Amino acid sequence: MSGMGSSHAPMVSVPLGIPLSRMASGTSWAPDSAPQRMIDVHAGDWLLMVHGQAFGQYDRQSGLHGDAQTGLVDWEMFSALRPAAGGLVRATLMTSLERAVLGSRGYPQLLQSGGVASHQRIPNRQHPHDPVGEASAAYDHSLTSKLAASLYVAAVGEPALGPVAYMHRASASADPFAPIGHHWEDASHESAGVITAGLYSRAIKLEGSVFNGRDADSRDFNPNYDGARLDSYAGRVIVAPAGFVALAAWAGYLADHDPLEPGVSMQRFGASLMTTTRGVAGGSLATTLVWGLNNHHHNPAEHEHDPTVVTPTHHLSTAALVESTLEIGVRTSLYARLEQVQKSGYDLGFLTGDLTELFNVREIAVGAARDFADAGAVTFGLGARASVDLLPGTLRLTYQTTHPTGFAIYLRARPRLTSRHMETRMPIAGPMR
Repeated sequence: MSGMGSSHAPMVSVPLGIPLSRMASGTSWAPDSAPQRMIDVHAGDWLLMVHGQAFGQYDRQSGLHGDAQTGLVDWEMFSALRPAAGGLVRATLMTSLERAVLGSRGYPQLLQSGGVASHQRIPNRQHPHDPVGEASAAYDHSLTSKLAASLYVAAVGEPALGPVAYMHRASASADPFAPIGHHWEDASHESAGVITAGLYSRAIKLEGSVFNGRDADSRDFNPNYDGARLDSYAGRVIVAPAGFVALAAWAGYLADHDPLEPGVSMQRFGASLMTTTRGVAGGSLATTLVWGLNNHHHNPAEHEHDPTVVTPTHHLSTAALVESTLEIGVRTSLYARLEQVQKSGYDLGFLTGDLTELFNVREIAVGAARDFADAGAVTFGLGARASVDLLPGTLRLTYQTTHPTGFAIYLRARPRLTSRHMETRMPIAGPMR
């Protein structure tokens, strides 16, 4: 969140001199050099900021399980920060109109999984974001000249489990689609109840969370606290050795996470690497690598009912992602995402057989976007995205092909990058300033 205020505005800063640009989704850290687009104003001692993007898109996914839809993918984040008692207090509200525009089933996306709507799984679609995706407050305070502490409390928010959520990554800033490995990586970013405590230095952060790990049913417009308990937990370490890179690793336990499998829990592990360096003509090059592992515990219904077969009580599955966005100046973006995920028959929406059987699925997506007009603090752009999925032969009958494709075109609105923000961006890789 760089480029804050004028020389006459009150100073708002993170303890230990850490730049606001490092503060990403929830309590995660991004590279200091990540470009930030926002609308920011000072109101007394408060710094008020608005981030977000909206994509009006036409999305077409081919094949037997494909679909076509015109809709809206969006998120808006409103933040208020001010100095308090020698530290920094933050309040954040994140909203989305997707549930109202797209309905409970979200938008078509081949091989996507994990969403639930009206007590039914919605494979090959990305579930809509919640109307309230975050409602949180946080406080950071220096303990010594080299050590600080933080406390984050959220009615809806993100525990210390996963990388920076994909919507907030510079490497995914021009891509309106969720990764197909979303539920192996950063799917807990809308948890209905989170408390996170952390200790950090200038370069290292250790944090732990207790949270409500139950996934939402997309039929609900309001946060659903039925049966909610802070009985899931997670821990994460983040290392920022230089201003252009951030590394993270995490582990967590999600209790009773699936609304269609009550009483079944899961462990999640993972690691990420994020970098932001110089792009072309004053733009940036942002890249993210994420690896995630889920240890799925089983419901007996996921197995074939064969009394002669000894069935395991759990299985491991992994997801890997690399994504990158190259900016050419401040108006043109080229991006790509490559993924491999081990998805079970249960994930893919199968109804019979051994639903724990794993299939290695891969996706390659590329796209481009170009901003063409400004209106006040908002810029408008056009973009297009194409994807191809690489399926094993065992899924040929299910999808009627081993290479289904997808295509989308979209109109995008987002805060523009003002000259003041451009002046404060780190132009090249180097040590933290």
